[in-house]
Amino acid sequence: MTVRAPRAYLVCVGSELLAGQLNTHQAWLSVRLRRAGFDVVGESSVPDSIGMIQTALRRALNAADAVIVSGGLGPTFDDLTREAAAAALGRELRFAPTLWDAIRKRFARYHIAVPAENRRQAEVIQGATVFANAAGSAPGQRLEFRWKGRQRSLILLPGPYAEMSPIFERALPRLAARHARGVGVASFSLRLLGVPESVADEKLDAVRARFPAASFTILASGGEVSFHATMRARAISTAKAALKRLRRAALNAVGQWAYGEGDTTLESALGARLKKMNLTLGVAESCTGGLLGGRLTSVPGASAWFYGGVIAYDNSVKMKLLGVSARLLKKYGAVSPECAQAMAKGVRKAIGADIAISVTGIAGPEGGTKEKPIGLVYVAVDGPGRTLRVRRQDIHGPRETVRARAATAALGLLKEALDARRKRA
Repeated sequence: MTVRAPRAYLVCVGSELLAGQLNTHQAWLSVRLRRAGFDVVGESSVPDSIGMIQTALRRALNAADAVIVSGGLGPTFDDLTREAAAAALGRELRFAPTLWDAIRKRFARYHIAVPAENRRQAEVIQGATVFANAAGSAPGQRLEFRWKGRQRSLILLPGPYAEMSPIFERALPRLAARHARGVGVASFSLRLLGVPESVADEKLDAVRARFPAASFTILASGGEVSFHATMRARAISTAKAALKRLRRAALNAVGQWAYGEGDTTLESALGARLKKMNLTLGVAESCTGGLLGGRLTSVPGASAWFYGGVIAYDNSVKMKLLGVSARLLKKYGAVSPECAQAMAKGVRKAIGADIAISVTGIAGPEGGTKEKPIGLVYVAVDGPGRTLRVRRQDIHGPRETVRARAATAALGLLKEALDARRKRA
């Protein structure tokens, strides 16, 4: 039996979102809302304009049970979400002395005189519940009301992620209890590497056909593919039982490409495997310029398995620190499988790691030739006694895309090497 899910709508406020800044809040909020039982039916990015924010809010309230707004709660002239929301609901803004005291105390801790314009952050929409902001001076607000005869919730969140995310986590349980009561929800996500989105989609066709009551999404980004499934039922036990069968079917279809589930990142999954296998890792980077090491060290506890690396951008560094020979560089060039192998061998020896990965390539927009075009990348993995793998990647896109996907390709080759090592054990 299909269970109707409550609907949610996101409104992201900020002129910068329409001037090229990436909106990461949408994905983060959508995932958590889906896990709580909501269907996200729309998203609007709107500039810092009272009129346009009002229009977006009214449209969202007409379409959804819960409307979540991020941004526009700061103290400056262009932070207009409070005023726009109050006008859209026909309510007053009321000054809250206790909030103002908390803001002044926050500034006092840093020995800064509080600007008068911060008083605006102590204004609360009539009838709103306030969420204290431990990471900033903009409190969140929650309103519950009837809109055209239907129950609605409106959540106002500050824009910075460090402030927005903890407030939303506190607001979500009541939001779900109010709108998703009687809906049992179970969901999971598979994270895939080494397979095109279209191939993964084709492999999963039979899974979708077998579970018509579930909702699915599939997304490709940065060389990876994410597959999400959500099952709803009247009882959570029913939803979990059905999802267990669905998960098994999905793993049977694409499990050979899966490296993790949920919010697992490729680097965190590989780090966990290295730790479990009692192996240490080093990196040698040319075109990625430290991006690969940065991803690895973003994992908490990386010091248990990551030794370090060398950013060998210039050939002289490849020779001096990694032991790549001048003869090799002259014969094959820095962007070659031979150089990638030598870099991996050299860094493993230099830092004493069990396994090493390397990446060298042409990120562009200059430096390409007919024989070695922009986007040509070689990655290699070296382990005890011999080079395990080396691979060519042809990556299309601007410089940052080439660099990012080159780092992912190196991590993907490491995954293959660890897979092979585990099979031999």
